[in-house]
Amino acid sequence: MSPPMITSATPDSKIGDMESGVQACNTAANSIKATVDVNPTDAPLERRTTMWDLLKEWPILACCIATITVAGASGSFEPTLPIHMAEEYGSTPAIIGVVFIALVIPSMITGILAGRFTDDERVLNYLAPYGRFAFMIVGSLLAAIAVACVGATRNIAGLVVSLAAVGFLCGTASVPIMSTMGVHVYRMGGNAYAKVYALFNIAYSIGVIIIPTALPPVMNFVGFAATMGVVSAILVLGAIILAIQPTLMLHKYGRSAFIGDNARPFL
Repeated sequence: MSPPMITSATPDSKIGDMESGVQACNTAANSIKATVDVNPTDAPLERRTTMWDLLKEWPILACCIATITVAGASGSFEPTLPIHMAEEYGSTPAIIGVVFIALVIPSMITGILAGRFTDDERVLNYLAPYGRFAFMIVGSLLAAIAVACVGATRNIAGLVVSLAAVGFLCGTASVPIMSTMGVHVYRMGGNAYAKVYALFNIAYSIGVIIIPTALPPVMNFVGFAATMGVVSAILVLGAIILAIQPTLMLHKYGRSAFIGDNARPFL
């Protein structure tokens, strides 16, 4: 019986085995790369919207300015009206507190009404391209007139009526602000709701701190009536700023561009 023959691999066979191994490794690597590329969890992250990005959007900036003006106007009576009533009418703290109720209750009522209509698409389409801005603009302008009436009145009854009008109209102007900011953030991609709410809070804080704080020195210098005139001017300024973009859109495209199935977007 002959012994088994022992064969050794030739150099050519070794090179062929190495090439096959390299090819198999490349195939596996390509397969892994393809799997990684299609994995959505490893996709590049979308750039996050910053507060600065939001402030560069005109509707957001205009709403922040409107928040400052409306909140400042609503808070302007706390440091000025008690002094005026005590000096002009000799009112007691109890009477002053009752008079302030006239400012608060109408604002609660108009919040319900304005909230309903600012979410009604038929109403917004009728007001195109101003939409929700129409409530803010008209509310601010009429509130400016009511604030001027507060300064011009000469009796407590007229003061109560004027304050009630201010509360009602400032509520009309302030209710649509948050919904307008939210809709615009949604159209931007919807990843900055918390940031835009923070901007609203910052603007509100600026309004209720800076404007009421600055008014008492003004009142000492020019009197109560002229101080209310300053507050009215602040509200008018806010209304003008709110009206800029919708008016430019209306002038550029015409109202018909915002009506119908292919209407241009507005707030």
